[in-house]
This record gives sequence, C-alpha cells and structure tokens, in this order.
Amino acid sequence: MSDPHTSQQLPECDVIMKGGISSGIVYPRAVVHLSGRYRFRRLGGTSAGAIAAVAAAAAEYGRSGGGFTKLDGLPDKLGKAMADLFQPTLPTKAVFRLGLDWLQPKWGLPTKLLSTVRRLVAAAPVLFTAVLVVFLLLGSLLVWSPAELPDSILRWVAFVVGAAAWVLISFVIALGAAGAWMLLRTLKTLPKQGFGICDGHTRDKGAAVPPLTDWMHEQFQDLAGRTTDEAPLTFGNLWGEEAVKAFQELRGKDGVLPRQWREVAALRRIDLEVMTTNVTLGRPYLFPFRERIFYFCAEDLKSYFPKAVVDHLVDTSEEAEDQTRDDENGRPVVIAMKCPRHNLQVRSLPEPQDLPVLMAARISLSFPILLSALPLFCVDWARGPGKQGLIQTWFSDGGISSNFPMHLFDSPLPSRPTFGFNLGPAHPDYPDLVWAPREQGRSGSLPRSQEIASVPNFLRAVLGSMQNWGDNTRITMPGFRDRVAIIRQKDGEGGLNLAMPPEVIKALADRGAEAAALFDDFDLDLHKWVRYRVSMAATDELLATLCTGYDCGFGDYLAAYRPNTTRFKPAAKDGEATAAVIATARLLAEKKHPGTGGTVPRPVPDLRVTPRL
Repeated sequence: MSDPHTSQQLPECDVIMKGGISSGIVYPRAVVHLSGRYRFRRLGGTSAGAIAAVAAAAAEYGRSGGGFTKLDGLPDKLGKAMADLFQPTLPTKAVFRLGLDWLQPKWGLPTKLLSTVRRLVAAAPVLFTAVLVVFLLLGSLLVWSPAELPDSILRWVAFVVGAAAWVLISFVIALGAAGAWMLLRTLKTLPKQGFGICDGHTRDKGAAVPPLTDWMHEQFQDLAGRTTDEAPLTFGNLWGEEAVKAFQELRGKDGVLPRQWREVAALRRIDLEVMTTNVTLGRPYLFPFRERIFYFCAEDLKSYFPKAVVDHLVDTSEEAEDQTRDDENGRPVVIAMKCPRHNLQVRSLPEPQDLPVLMAARISLSFPILLSALPLFCVDWARGPGKQGLIQTWFSDGGISSNFPMHLFDSPLPSRPTFGFNLGPAHPDYPDLVWAPREQGRSGSLPRSQEIASVPNFLRAVLGSMQNWGDNTRITMPGFRDRVAIIRQKDGEGGLNLAMPPEVIKALADRGAEAAALFDDFDLDLHKWVRYRVSMAATDELLATLCTGYDCGFGDYLAAYRPNTTRFKPAAKDGEATAAVIATARLLAEKKHPGTGGTVPRPVPDLRVTPRL
C-alpha cells in the first residue's frame, strides 16, 4: 500500500511529544495529520511519548511504503492490546492483577473490593486459611464456655453479634496476612528484575499479544517497511549514508568544535532523540548517548529485548578490555570489566548509528515500578584511588527528569517549526478537549493552576513541581507556547487506565488529529520573527554581562594568564577573537541593538552555560 503523502517538496518540521500512558493512542493521528503538510526532520519525546516519536520516525523512513497509512491504524491496534501488553513475571503477577482491577473503568467499589478479596486469597491460599483458622480457634477458646451459655435472648443476640464480629475480624486479619505476603514477595522480586513488575519482554502464556517491547519491535519494523526477520531499524538507517559517513569521520578526530558536530547533525535525513533518566547517577541523558561511556551485558539484555535485537547489539559491539588505574600507593589495580551477575565480559555500547531505535523507546519508557529499568554499566571514577570499578546503572523513565523536552531541537533562529504535543486534564472552565493559543507571539501569563486542598494533592503538586518546573516555566515564553497543542483528557482517560473501552480509545485517537489541525494555519514567518526578537534580547543580556566582567578586571587577567596556561591551550588568535567579541558587544550597545530598544516579547529568557546531555 502506498502512502498518499510522498512529495519530497514538503516543508520540514520537528515534533516533540510529552510522556503519558495514552501517548501511543493520542499522538499517531496527530503525526499522520501533520505528515500531509510536512516532512519530519527531527523527532523527540519522553516516556510513552518516545514510543510515538520512534513510531513517527519509522513511518517517515517508510513513507514511500505506506508508513503513515500504517501509523494511522496504530491507535486501534494499541487500544485493543494495551491491557495485555504489560505482562508481569510470575512472582509479580498477583500484585499486578490486583492493581489492574482497581483501574477497571466500569467497575464499582463493591466489585473492586470483592475482586481484591479474591486476588488476595488466591495469592496465598494456605497462609490465608491458616491465619483464619488460628484466629477463629483463638476466639473460640477465649469466648466459648459451655458452663456460661447465654441465659436470655438479649445475651444470645450479643453472643451471636460478637461471634460474627470476631469472624469478620479474623477474616480481615487473614486477608492482611495474605496481602503482606504478596507485598513482601513483590518487594523481594523487584530488585531482581530491574525494579519493575513487568520487564517488557517476558511473555505471559495466557496473553493473546506479544509483551510490550516485542510488540513495539513488530510495529516499528512494519512502519519502516521491514519484517521482524530483517535487521532491526537503526539510527543510522534514519540518518542516511551521508550523515553516517560524516559522523564516523568526525568521531575519529581530536579537537572537534561544537559547530562541527552541528554541521554533521544537520546532514541527518531523520533525527531521533529521546530523554531517559539514569537514576543511579541522578541525571537525565539524551539517547543515543553523545559519549561512549556505557557498557552492556548481553545476558542481561536478553530479559529485555527480542533475540534479533540482542544479536544485533552483540554483532555491532566489542568486548570491553580490563582497565588499569593506580591505587593510593601508586600500585596498578586492574578494573575488571565483567558483569557481576553473569561473570561475563561486558561490551561497549555500539556506535550511535548502529543502535536499534527500539532501544530508544524502551530506555525512555521505563515507567517506575510498572516497567523495569534498563541496566547498563559504567566505571565509577568518583571513588578513591584503587576503589574505582565497574558499576551497574539503571535507566528509568525519561519523564522523571524531563517530561516535555521542547528544548531538544530549539534553535535561536529557527528555519522550521518545532511543534509540541502536550497531555493534560480537562479544563474546569472550557469544554474544548484540544487547545492551542490562537494569537501567536503572546506570552503566557501563568501556567495552569491546580487546586490543593488535601495532603495527597499537596504531595502530588510537590512531585509535579520537581518534575515539570522547567516545562511550566518555558510555557510562558513567547515563541514557545504558541507551537504547543494541549490534548485534554477526561476522567477515565489516559493515565494508568489500561482498560479503556473502545469508544474512549477512538475518541482519544481522533483527538490527536484534531490537535494537529490547530497548526494548519501556523504562521511560520511570525514565529521566526518572535523567536528572533526573543533571541536577540537574550543575546544582548549575555553580551552586556561579558562586557561588564571584561572591563572589571577579567580582561587584564586574560592578558596575564593566557600566555602561561598549561591546560586547555588556546588557539593562536584566541586573544584577538575575544577582543573582537567584546568590541562587537560594545558596538551593538552603542547602536541600540534591537534587543535593547523597541517592543521586545516578554519574559526575556536567560542564556546559560549547561552541560550537553
């Protein structure tokens, strides 16, 4: 089947997709709608939004083979299979099923309570029965006495009520014991399987569909026009041969400047990046990684990925060599590069172009506790001399650190739009379930407020502020908020609702297309103008700060220190170049550079030095 959107003359755009369990249902048709007007150049996302980003990249790669026609049908497939895609391992099945019962949208409280009782009894029938019998016997021994039988109707009533109460108490205690056993068993199991109830690859024999990771592999391959028997779709396939060749040439050089990396990245036909969080190191990472500091154990990854993907990772990687470092006495100490669990030599993660895109979706999607974190290794150089060694690090959900990374593809002076799709709750005052600002260039007054009337609400607000403060701050920026479409979800939609009925799934899927339609009349010229004004204002602030520091003694310091430095040697004309920057800054200030005069969009952003992720 051919795709109706095959024109190579389409303008380009970038797309970022926020995380959320329902992302795979909502976003595909939004992407399909945009595909009729744009060719996707850069795609990114977080958590479940990463699934949609990878699917969109695969569909763009397979555009000529009907990729977007297939993507349009993905929500229906996902909706039918969603509840079965998360397949727990045997030790965690009981707690998973119990939690899933409470997410059933059509069940009332009595039904959920009865199901909970059934699940607890079934999880530990022997323990439940033993505790119940012991407490019933204990009650009988304490209360029953043939010599003191009730001698009146009132006392008989009191006796029966007391006995019934004790039976109920015994029953509740027995349920508590079964629940405690279930919880302890789960807590003991979680560390052994990546701190997740489901690992995404272990298959439940009773499930009608493959587990989540295997299912994603099938869908990505199909969207790209490949079968599961063929080599997995990689980042290099998306980039194209020219970009891969340029990347490899630059990778082998020393002293590469940041602008050279940008020039090489600009050659990529389709650029895909997702956010993940290394909870061991406590920081976010972009995937594919920019540095090759991580290693993997093939035996570990067999629990996470289909065999074809693990085989590909092994075939495109090399065994890591043991390393040597000196201890505190200067004696050499060997750092063994072996997986502590399997005692096998770990392997360097393949070059970015050789990484399967499936790995991007999985490493970003690891929803805490529900889906296992992904284990990779690195050397802990932060330890003292002689104590450095290989450690296992856990990559969990990208949304922990950045749930809506609109900054991924932003440029101060953009040549194409970067659209964002955001998920949110229904608005209390407006009925529209899709929304985007109609007047471009305006700033937002305040982010969406939330009512805080209880301790749980307060704690959720604290967690949300920790996770989303960056996104909530940027949403007020002109040139930012007007390219973000919000897809609102009613009660019972999205979140952890894995058992949504077909009509809800269809409504969510169609809502994605409605959200994308809000950008049909997007004014790119106005957008570029607003971004220019904002960027120049921020640049003026940075240049003014440089001038102040330079004139207050830093210029004299550079003149004295530069010729004698022994580290990070400057280029031959470093001094002249710095002086030219300062002179330019002064000249711009004298000429009242546009950032300091006229009408400037507010608020003005800061330009800060931050490490690359």
